[in-house]
Amino acid sequence: MKTSALKGVHKKLLEIDLTHSKIRIKKLDKRLLQNYIGGRALATRLFFDAVDPGCDPLSPENIIVIAASPLIGTTAPTAARGHMVFKSPLTGLIGSSNCGGTWIRYLKSTGYDALLIKGRARKPVKIHINPESVTIQPAEKVWGLNVHQTTQTLQNEQSPKARVLCIGPAGENGVKFSSVMNDLNRAYGRGGPGAVFGSKNLKAILVEGNKKTEFNKKEIFQAGKDQAEYIMKAAPITKRLLKELGTSGLFKLINVMEMLPHHNFTDNVHAPEQIDQISGERIKKELLNRPGACFGCPIACQRHTSTNGKTGEGPEYETLVMLGPLCGIYHLESITKANYLCNELGLDTISMGGTIACAMEMSEKGILTKQETGGLALSFGRPEVLEQTVQQTASRQGIGKHLSEGSSRFAESFHHPAFSMSVKKMEIPAYDPRASFTQALGYMTSPTGACHLRGGYAVSLAFFGGTKEIPRFSLLQSPIAIRNMQNLGIIQDSLGICRFTGFAFSTEPWSRMLRGVTGYEYSSAEFEKMANRVAALERVFNLKAGVKHSDDALPPRFSSESITVQRQNTSLSFQSQIQLRENYYRARDWSVPEGIPSKKILESIECEEI
Repeated sequence: MKTSALKGVHKKLLEIDLTHSKIRIKKLDKRLLQNYIGGRALATRLFFDAVDPGCDPLSPENIIVIAASPLIGTTAPTAARGHMVFKSPLTGLIGSSNCGGTWIRYLKSTGYDALLIKGRARKPVKIHINPESVTIQPAEKVWGLNVHQTTQTLQNEQSPKARVLCIGPAGENGVKFSSVMNDLNRAYGRGGPGAVFGSKNLKAILVEGNKKTEFNKKEIFQAGKDQAEYIMKAAPITKRLLKELGTSGLFKLINVMEMLPHHNFTDNVHAPEQIDQISGERIKKELLNRPGACFGCPIACQRHTSTNGKTGEGPEYETLVMLGPLCGIYHLESITKANYLCNELGLDTISMGGTIACAMEMSEKGILTKQETGGLALSFGRPEVLEQTVQQTASRQGIGKHLSEGSSRFAESFHHPAFSMSVKKMEIPAYDPRASFTQALGYMTSPTGACHLRGGYAVSLAFFGGTKEIPRFSLLQSPIAIRNMQNLGIIQDSLGICRFTGFAFSTEPWSRMLRGVTGYEYSSAEFEKMANRVAALERVFNLKAGVKHSDDALPPRFSSESITVQRQNTSLSFQSQIQLRENYYRARDWSVPEGIPSKKILESIECEEI
């Protein structure tokens, strides 16, 4: 890797100890920034070095790290995503969440590349960061307010220009899948970061600044940017589908691919009229006010919507499915209003939908009584229960006291763990893994539990991959393919860019843009080396936290019950899962069957003592 003067970064870490109200500014080592770039990679390394994997996720010993990348603050297309790493209260493993919007850009403009928060304040606090000062301030006044109320109150009282990152009542109440929100409706969603904020009595972080991102050679950056934008304007997914319909435009397509789940993943069967009732096309026709975009994004997949006098964003594809067909619900207004409420209260819609669906199936099977559900008719196809269930979950009242723990603990508490469709206690997103073994393996091996993003967005490879496309039921090709997709995801998360760019191109334009900003000349091989480091760090943390290779598996339903795909019954047997998992370990140069990174890889991340 050829290097010149390091640009694009401030070389500063802001460390805040809430227990002792101490603020420290640390210099980030040039080699660290070179090896880990920013975003997910940098946050993971800083987190790994600072936290005990055995700590209680809701204790003061847990740590939150948020990091930007060198591309944040430039006009690189879609470069508006920050990355948050923490120990997850939902899974007990590493939590790794990515979010767009504007907040991360404003954090970087304060003069810091990363923020590390530890300890616990005695009373609710907020943090205010600008280039001149960092202050920890009382926040009792906004404790208890929802996300929208908190954001508006803090901007009105302190600065309308400040960008607010905050939690809602769900995070305050320790819901294990609560989110941290910015720009009102943008979520660091999966794994329960909101509960970690709440456990620290941290309500919000306000940022405002004016520091610019410096370039090494702007003409090189511009050449890479021009190349990226040209390709994105030609690729069908980024040019047309996402731009016209947002992520909900995937809804009909995933149904055609026979991956759209139904009734808590019992099948993939939906009537055509049901699909039409809640499709992206129907959202555009009946709900859409205007499209929106994260900073500098030419795709503009956000959808500002309204229904029955309420306004908000979405529903996105995942929310549409998880609060919709997964619960047997095809009523667009009810799904949309429940989505709005999740954003306002600070709840991850994927885990919320998965947990409701789990409860609905258990109720229909007679496992839950009306007394246990608080009189709620929790059964499939009842849209009227969505909002009340969401509200009770955020407040931990009624059945929500149990639902707030997530579907795995919920089902376990009633002695029927098999009804939780989760991996490592995290709910499976809106793609049935029996319809793509690559997607299944991504869920199985995701470091954060079942996640379509941290596990590798295999849908893009299976159906939009062009020359990279592989058969969806290949036991031999899936392990290498999902390793490659996971590595690409690590690279994208570390650059602070959107996964949707992967529908158009891979790493070459980003390499040029990164070189133009930083002066570092990254090759594809060097990107891969960095991704392998991060994957190994995440794995080592999880091994120390207690994960076993047997945890890299799907729930029993996916091996014992089949669905129909391409006119054939398909499931994923336990033996096939073992084969996929072990070949994945081999592709990563991890031990078989344990999944421990090799000495060579551990030496590359300076963890050879493990």
